Amino acid sequence: MSKEGTFKRRIFPVLFMLIVTLVFISITTIIYTLSKDTIASNEALRSRESILYAAGIPVPGSGQETDRIYGERVEEVTDDKGNIQYYRVKGENSGDVKNIVIITRGPGLWGEITAAIGYDVSGKTISGIEIIDQNETPGLGGRIGENWFKEQFRGKHSPLSLVGEQAAAGPNEIQAITGASYSSKAIQEIVNRASTEAQGIIK
Repeated sequence: MSKEGTFKRRIFPVLFMLIVTLVFISITTIIYTLSKDTIASNEALRSRESILYAAGIPVPGSGQETDRIYGERVEEVTDDKGNIQYYRVKGENSGDVKNIVIITRGPGLWGEITAAIGYDVSGKTISGIEIIDQNETPGLGGRIGENWFKEQFRGKHSPLSLVGEQAAAGPNEIQAITGASYSSKAIQEIVNRASTEAQGIIK
């Protein structure tokens, strides 16, 4: 086989794939560099919306208004290294702390569930929960992010237990999602554990 034939059959395909790979990596790097500030800004806004929702505060439709309310009513409590431990949320017309919000995580069916969970100053009554991140089965466990499921937590008292989706729920009960008992149980355990943490913070 000639040198030209060897180049065409063996070396050229390798060089071609290398060039294509470098081009796509360069494009991806450029896109990330141009958009990383926007991504970070959107993530920060999503986090603030989650804190407000978990504290029982209506989330505004604009990012600017969300930032204003967050700045006025939410205090980030950090450790010695500057890591946020939890959030104190003040009343609308007073400087008194009305709620605390904890970002907590726990195992779901297909991965980790991250949630913002708010409590009143007793650490027992839930002001709200927001699912920040989850990988549960769409149409089943993924329904933990639906409003009907999240809203039923408001005003409930920890520790929580589960009842069927069609059953009447008492003050310390939540309706499980039909066909998603594992995901429902995961949220129940996450909320109950966070309640213990909230009571420890308050004490």
